[in-house]
Amino acid sequence: MHKYRLLLAPIVMLLTACSQTAQYPIFTPQKPEIVFSDWYLRGIFNWWEAQPRYQLMSTKDGWYVDVELIADQQPYDFKFSNATWSTEQTCGSSYKGYAVSVNSDTVLTCGEYAENLQFTPIKTGVYRFTVKGKRASGIVLTVTKKP
Repeated sequence: MHKYRLLLAPIVMLLTACSQTAQYPIFTPQKPEIVFSDWYLRGIFNWWEAQPRYQLMSTKDGWYVDVELIADQQPYDFKFSNATWSTEQTCGSSYKGYAVSVNSDTVLTCGEYAENLQFTPIKTGVYRFTVKGKRASGIVLTVTKKP
């Protein structure tokens, strides 16, 4: 019996040593901040192009662009991106077809998983698309109707 204990002790020590886990730091790459001054509102209303009149402008309340939309009960698909559709500078919804409402805040999803947002205007007119915030804390979109 004593022989078995002597044989068992090194095996237990070996197995115990093998079960130890090392602590390694996890590297999470930092995503670049969104450069709002390079952003365009891109959607079906402008053939998804980066046109100068759809480039965001700065204000004390964030970055905005005004767009004239027709209320024909059809949703307008759109996203925000720079002129070259850089993945890290593209923002939209966390899922395809998320409906944005007037005067409601919508937190944007940025990067490779950014899907199209949708907006269906109730009345024909000019709508202001305003974004503010930071990538880390959340970029918020608000759509308001201009008088």
